[in-house]
Parts: sequence; structure tokens; C-alpha cells
Amino acid sequence: MIGIIGSTSIEIQSIKDNMFIERKEKYAGFDFYICKYKELDVVVTSCSVGKVNASSCTQILIDKFNVDKIINTGIAGSLNENVKLGDVVISEDITYHDIIPIQMKNCFPFKKYFNADEKLKEIAFSAHKNSDLDSYNCHIGRMITGDAFIADTDLKYRLMSDYDPHCVEMEGAAIAHVSDINNVPFVIVKSISDNADDNAAIAYREFEIIASNNSAKLVINMLNMIDK
Repeated sequence: MIGIIGSTSIEIQSIKDNMFIERKEKYAGFDFYICKYKELDVVVTSCSVGKVNASSCTQILIDKFNVDKIINTGIAGSLNENVKLGDVVISEDITYHDIIPIQMKNCFPFKKYFNADEKLKEIAFSAHKNSDLDSYNCHIGRMITGDAFIADTDLKYRLMSDYDPHCVEMEGAAIAHVSDINNVPFVIVKSISDNADDNAAIAYREFEIIASNNSAKLVINMLNMIDK
């Protein structure tokens, strides 16, 4: 069983549109769509915004549905000059930017970063090459997560200096954290909706649907490759 999790309904809508939905179940307020995609068993869900929602939803995916891999799809803000609007970023590793690194190192699970599964990374990168997203570049790199929408140019450059990330978003590290402590392979796939600067809110409104669909297209192509 493959778990696919986005934060908003927009981020998972086109994925659901490609599925045969067998039924819907609700736990802790989250809707879980139990689906078939070709020969694959898939659970698709949206966790809403923020780390607590993301971690709660991820643990339910693992406990209730016994998923053996998790793909997080959605949108993010660019924190790298080479990562442009609409581009896709695949997680190399991910951490929280609103928790001090020494706390990550010294407290359970004693990791500064959570590493994405190598096989899922390879599948994601190959899925981009076999997609119609060739007008948008694909990057593999670090992501950072925090409970705030970053729309501040000064803060953006501080985060770039501190973490050398490709992008920033609000759920991925929590999903990775829960996956990691449960020994469930994961990868995070995000498309860029804004540049996390003073104009981020304007760009977000324009690119939210485009970026959501770009990420979802790549995830569907991943499923095609896994199905083979």
C-alpha cells in the first residue's frame, strides 16, 4: 500500500482524478481515499497546513493502512536562485527551520536531517524525465519546514545562509520525521509556487494550481513506474 499525502485538497485533486476510489474513511478529522491505480493499492489524503496536522495524518496512514512507502506531494517556496517557479524539487534530505539544530541532534530521534529513500528518489527523478514537464526543471536537494508561510526577503536569505536549501514548505519534515521513526521509506516532491520573498503572496495566488498540478503529474508518473 502506497500512501500519498498533500496538505490541501488542491494538491491531491488531480491525483484522485486518476484513481479508482473504492471508499473513503475518516480518522481524527482527516479523509482517507482508498484507491486503486492500475495494479497498485493507494491511499490518498490531505493533512491541512502545518507540522502537527502533517505528523498526525502520517501516523494514521501508517497505523490504519499499513503503508509501506509514503510520497508527500505539493507546493513550496524557492530558496535557491536556480529553482524557478513551476520547477520540481525532490527531497535529498529535510529538516525543520524553526527548531534549533542542536535540539534535533540531542533529542530523539537524534538526527539533524531526515534522508529520503534512495529508490524513491531515483523513481521520482526518472518520472520527471518521462513526463510532459520538460519546460520545468527538476532538482534534487534539501528542503526545510516550518509553521509559517515565508514571505520575507530578509528571512529568505537568512534561511538560505543557514541551511543551503532548495525550497521551504510547512509539512514535509514532519511527514519525514514520522516516516523515519516508523521505518517507512519516504520521498517529498514539491513544485515551486513562489520565491518566499516579499512578493510571495502574489506569486502564490498565480502559481498555486500550476505548481500543485506539476507535482501531482510527477507523482502519477512515479506510480506508473512502480506499477511496472
